[in-house]
Amino acid sequence: MSAVPMPAPEESSNVPGTPAGIRRSMEAYWRDLPQLLPLRSRKREWVAYHGDERVGFHSDKAELYQECYRRGYKGDEVYIGRLMPQYLPPWEPIDLDDFGEGMDEDQPNGDHSR
Repeated sequence: MSAVPMPAPEESSNVPGTPAGIRRSMEAYWRDLPQLLPLRSRKREWVAYHGDERVGFHSDKAELYQECYRRGYKGDEVYIGRLMPQYLPPWEPIDLDDFGEGMDEDQPNGDHSR
């Protein structure tokens, strides 16, 4: 198998370090994720997006990249995501203060059950 080229480090105005094409593809993935999760199987572990278009599913992420390149898509336009439950898109900020709420300091080893 030949090496898969990595996306170019072009900047997006929305997310520093993420090309605009990848961001658009990521947004389509996140939009569709709730409908895609029930379709997950051994053959459908990964899904590829080019903009709003779902390119396809595969058990091998590299095979999806190869299919995208066969179609002439550039690396900075494609997003390939794993079909697994995820709760927060990577561009959403995480409030670290929320992780400490409800925790009692007197409970050993982080066991906070009562």
